[in-house]
Amino acid sequence: MKSGKHADKDGLSNISRKSDDVAKYYDNWADNYEKMLDQWQYEAPYQAASMLRSKLALLSSVLDVGCGTGLAGKALQMAGFKKVDGIDISRRSLEIAERSGVYRSLSEIDLQKQPFPIEPDKYDGLICVGVLTYLTDSTGTLREFHRIVKPGGIIVMTQRNDLFIERNFQEVLENLSKDGVFDRVQISKSRPYLPDNEEFGDKILVHYISCTVL
Repeated sequence: MKSGKHADKDGLSNISRKSDDVAKYYDNWADNYEKMLDQWQYEAPYQAASMLRSKLALLSSVLDVGCGTGLAGKALQMAGFKKVDGIDISRRSLEIAERSGVYRSLSEIDLQKQPFPIEPDKYDGLICVGVLTYLTDSTGTLREFHRIVKPGGIIVMTQRNDLFIERNFQEVLENLSKDGVFDRVQISKSRPYLPDNEEFGDKILVHYISCTVL
């Protein structure tokens, strides 16, 4: 598993959710990751960054959760954000992200181990693109996002349409809203995710979700 081609062949939609497996998978893929995603017409980071820009002041501090090699960070920079930190489990991906120069700080964190080593109410906004696939405790993960974002802050995230149904993601969001965790939850219709990837194409799409922290 030394290239994006190998990643595609092995079944990108069915990568193990175990932290060690995810770290190894993306460590091995990191050097070719951006090239392959470009070939697959991956636009989710730019769509999510644009959504965040429409709701959050550009001087805000933003956490890129599961930043990988820095695609979302670059999209945030293009959107005008300058105070961006990143966290990810893949050490090799973080090394590449650091070279991009778009992050104030980068930290290696296992996102399945909560709480994250981040103080409460630290960020004005949070973006999480293509990462919830590996975080199966949806309620726990979203409550953790809530903990580290200031009241009134904005969270933008993506969730695959198949997992949105499988994990009852809309019900999770509704329950968190009822519990006073989130407000103004917006969920897009299913949109293309990796249009030119044979495995995803028009079969596995993505929802863009935004919410305000209470």
